[in-house]
Amino acid sequence: MKSLKTHNSRITPLILSLAFTNFAFAQGMDTKDLEPTHTRTLSCGQVDMAWNLELIEQYPRIPDACFEVINNNGNKWARFEADFIRLDRDGSVVADFVSPGGRSMGRYTVLNNPGQQVTLDGRKYPFTALRGGQRINLYVPEGAAALTTEVGTPPESYGRIVRYEAPAEPPQLAQAAPVLSPSALRLPNTAGVLPWFAVLGIGALLIGAGLRFANRT
Repeated sequence: MKSLKTHNSRITPLILSLAFTNFAFAQGMDTKDLEPTHTRTLSCGQVDMAWNLELIEQYPRIPDACFEVINNNGNKWARFEADFIRLDRDGSVVADFVSPGGRSMGRYTVLNNPGQQVTLDGRKYPFTALRGGQRINLYVPEGAAALTTEVGTPPESYGRIVRYEAPAEPPQLAQAAPVLSPSALRLPNTAGVLPWFAVLGIGALLIGAGLRFANRT
């Protein structure tokens, strides 16, 4: 009896799995298209790509810098362009990523494995041979939180991003204080000629009082 129960307990998950598969095909769904829970599908140009969640959560501007998606033997690789800045002593590469529109997407520091090379004009060069400002290609394998220097690199040779610096905001021009003209500095003449009548009236009263005083003396 115990062996029968054990046998049944092993069969039950298999039956449920087959039932789900049959239901998926009955609904016209391809089970290979089920997106892994650690990725998120975003487009790069005209191609959808499953980006690693850890990568885009930590570096949300990465998908916006993607130039194209390259399909290599059924595997997808997002291609990026960056201007080489320098090679640090620890082997990490510092480069400014640019968008397809030429906008700066920030400065990334990538720790590559020793011996990695980049391809320039059809030839491979070590990072020690690069000059500042040279445009290089970097690639992100689909579903991986990593960068490589060429398509088809094995996972054990992937590099990783260790630092990110956001692009500097363009300086805002200081607004000069408005220069007031002499006419603007004068107080507005809102009283008209009425004050003059008041002055003349006061003057007349003073003259009259003076004449009266003179006549008494």
